[in-house]
Amino acid sequence: MTVFEYGSKMIVVDAGLMFPDDDHPGVDLILPDYTYLLEHADQLQAVVITHGHEDHTGALPYLLKDLDLPDLKIYGSKLTLGLIEGKLAEHRIKNPPFVEVAAGQQVSIGEFKLNFFSVNHSIPAALGVFIQTPAGNVLHTADFKLDQTPIDGVYTDFAAITRFAEIGVDLMMSDSTNALNRGFTQSEAEVGKELFTIIKNAPKRVIVASFSSHIHRIQQICDAAIAAGRKIAVTGRSMLTNTQIARELGYLKVPENSLIDAYDTGSIPAKDLVILCTGSQGEPLSALARMANGDHRTVPIESGDTVIISASPVPGNEKAVTRVVNALSKIGAEVYDRQRALVHVSGHASAEELKLMMVMAKPKGFMPIHGEVRQLRTHAKLAEDVGIPKRSIFVLDTGDCVILEDGKLKRGEPVESGIVYVDGLSVGDISQVVLKDRQTLASDGVVTVVCQIRAKGGKPVGTPEIIMRGVTGSEDNELLSDLIRIVETTATNLANNNKRMDTGQLRRAVRERVSSVLWERSRMRPMIIPLIIEV
Repeated sequence: MTVFEYGSKMIVVDAGLMFPDDDHPGVDLILPDYTYLLEHADQLQAVVITHGHEDHTGALPYLLKDLDLPDLKIYGSKLTLGLIEGKLAEHRIKNPPFVEVAAGQQVSIGEFKLNFFSVNHSIPAALGVFIQTPAGNVLHTADFKLDQTPIDGVYTDFAAITRFAEIGVDLMMSDSTNALNRGFTQSEAEVGKELFTIIKNAPKRVIVASFSSHIHRIQQICDAAIAAGRKIAVTGRSMLTNTQIARELGYLKVPENSLIDAYDTGSIPAKDLVILCTGSQGEPLSALARMANGDHRTVPIESGDTVIISASPVPGNEKAVTRVVNALSKIGAEVYDRQRALVHVSGHASAEELKLMMVMAKPKGFMPIHGEVRQLRTHAKLAEDVGIPKRSIFVLDTGDCVILEDGKLKRGEPVESGIVYVDGLSVGDISQVVLKDRQTLASDGVVTVVCQIRAKGGKPVGTPEIIMRGVTGSEDNELLSDLIRIVETTATNLANNNKRMDTGQLRRAVRERVSSVLWERSRMRPMIIPLIIEV
């Protein structure tokens, strides 16, 4: 999410989200902290979405609900807006103020003049944007690659980029995802050849897991299936939704007689069937994972079936993908992934393409975007290699600002930024303390100590109860007896040494003593929850 300001007006380019990793137990999604936008909502004129991937669109429903600006315009290509509309409907946002734009189109929003141009990516109808203002001009490439044999015949618009260079690019913001990869990213068409060979030679059913938004890949899978004389079934919620939207809008072309319902696959000979599904990232509830576990309602995996995982694991998902592959292999399925065959290529430009883009655009200043720090810094070095002065290259953190004035660039003051956690219906209510507690519960378990004391005098009543969950030694009767004795002794000593019992002091003492014993016995630090009941 990038904010562009001129005078008292602003526009936003993209509004994406991140997905949680192992450090975020229980978290569903991670949003950018857009407090700055909420504080200046009266200045916001439009949101421009470059393409339909969730890391560029996912925060939009939350942003629109928080802003409550019914007339705020949302600009994007036909497919991008079609995918967004489905997401907004899930959040009960009706009749969004969409403005459809296309490559080659120019739009004026106040002092901002936006020129849209086509770029190749792993989703159709992706756009870059050239932003002209009285203060200077910015070229935002969005996510791109330079594919010379694109599936849909739409090329990254070299002519438009060179035209912008003639007008003058004061700042170029460019995709850094594959900056560490040397050379050029392979063409999507190369994957189609491999898919056709695998599908044609498969002895039984073929199950293909891919990103549901990768319409180019889905088109090639369908083309290969039809060429091999196979019917196509689609399963998985997002795969069903996105393929339907893409077909309705004309981006996915599959004859109606080649498609069958997933519930009808049992009546089709295995050698005549290709099944498209979700689950390329090993998601536990995805269609492929349920097939691997034998839980899928319509498609059971059998020995001799061929499974193609046509995607690369997003960092952090490698273990989940490996688990699914192992489960499939145990059944006897033949599994093809990117390590075994060319069943996936990236949608992002590699180093030589990034340099070529800079050479065409001839920017005076450069800001690498869309990547981790090492990728951003590598991209910055590539910019130096093609002749952009180091003083004009800006590697920024979230919330940092660059000021463009009269064609000159300098750093500005940072704004409030960060991340916001989404947990079910809760947005922004999860603190680092809550996350730390969840991590402790996951790794070391929890011990609950229930101790009754007299309201007068504070001496313990009855025998304390200790409940351990996920703690080593929870079935050790000797350990439980020792802990009960320690709690009784701690409570009695405090009662004898204090005229007036402080339950807070007792809770702290019990927590410290129980924690100390468990560390000595098991080298674990579980969460200790003392419950002191006055009777």
